[in-house]
Amino acid sequence: MNKCLAIIREKGVLEFLKRVKVYVCIRLSSLLARMLYPIFSLLPLQNKVVATAFQGKKYGDNPAYIFEAINQKNTGIKLLWMVDGKFEVPQWVKAIPYSGLLLTRYHLATAKVIIDTHHFHAWTKKRKGQLYIETWHGGLGIKKLELEVPEFQNLKWLKDLTAHTCRMADVFISQSDHLSRIYRSAFHYDGLIFKCGYPKNDILINGDAACRELVRSYYNIDKETRIFLYAPTYRSSFFDKIDMSQFIIDTDALRKALESKFGGKWVIMFRWHPKFAEQLSQEYKENSSGTIDSTDFQDMQKLLLGVDVVLSDYSSCIFDAALLDIPCFTYATDFDIYKAERGVYYEMEELPFPYARNNEELIENIKNYDHEAYLERWCAFKERMGLYEPGNASVVISDIIINFIHNNILDLT
Repeated sequence: MNKCLAIIREKGVLEFLKRVKVYVCIRLSSLLARMLYPIFSLLPLQNKVVATAFQGKKYGDNPAYIFEAINQKNTGIKLLWMVDGKFEVPQWVKAIPYSGLLLTRYHLATAKVIIDTHHFHAWTKKRKGQLYIETWHGGLGIKKLELEVPEFQNLKWLKDLTAHTCRMADVFISQSDHLSRIYRSAFHYDGLIFKCGYPKNDILINGDAACRELVRSYYNIDKETRIFLYAPTYRSSFFDKIDMSQFIIDTDALRKALESKFGGKWVIMFRWHPKFAEQLSQEYKENSSGTIDSTDFQDMQKLLLGVDVVLSDYSSCIFDAALLDIPCFTYATDFDIYKAERGVYYEMEELPFPYARNNEELIENIKNYDHEAYLERWCAFKERMGLYEPGNASVVISDIIINFIHNNILDLT
């Protein structure tokens, strides 16, 4: 009551009434949402698949490649993608709001198959006859996940959401023994794990020359110019203020080193994590001439097919890039801090990628790069992690989905 009176005194009756209206609308919407899902769950299940990636922030990653494989089989199965943002989906995919009150709840309650890369809506409840596939997205990633992250362990909402996702899931897909172990330890998941490879990596294993031309055409880069991609990841410590110094690279020295070691003309491309892309890329543009911001390129795997060298810090994308057998390097000035805050599954020196703590070491790593020795280290690392990327994961999973929709059987053989 005192708070309400304070608002009235400070901003007037109209402002107070507006706030009351917003509050009432939110409460009514929440109540209606809780009522709608159980009602929609009384309807028959339909031959359709609902998927999303990164909480609706993009069309891509493993679910998108599963969709592509299903669509190529021309099965007549409806494919729907939950969207929270402005991006395009293929014409043969129906876009629905990620947090829609009616459409989203209706389709989730009546779809035979649901696919996701993250946690799923807490208000969902899987019905008998539905199949939920959790694809995740990190693979051989360096940074710890879920309940193994020190700062996450006291977050009740995350524990609850992780537990809900694990209860929902009929199967988690994996591309390595390493990831399978993480599902058990970090997610506390005790269900089925299907080690079939990552659908998004099929395109890397099989190769796609057209993607190289696509990237160059998109950014107006000539065929002779080679591309160096720098793709760092997010730090949770940047929530309040981003420390730009972590990402400063001497682009002039880097370009000279690349030209000297590998020959040809080089362009340097940056791809920022979406959580701080806008701020960082603008600041970096002011300090880095002759570079390209590729954050807007929707499909990371296709972008990797178009580049010649990859640099990252703790992003799992470097393991995807290594599948192409191209030179990959790591650069991180804050590893000890990151290790203490986030937790890691490897020391940087354990990885097959030459590791630099500063610009000088990065330039030296490029100058001294030995491709044959690098490939030997990469092959040994893949064997140690139990990596399995056969190049047909999207086809295998699409067949499982189609069989489930038509025969109500989950067959992972």
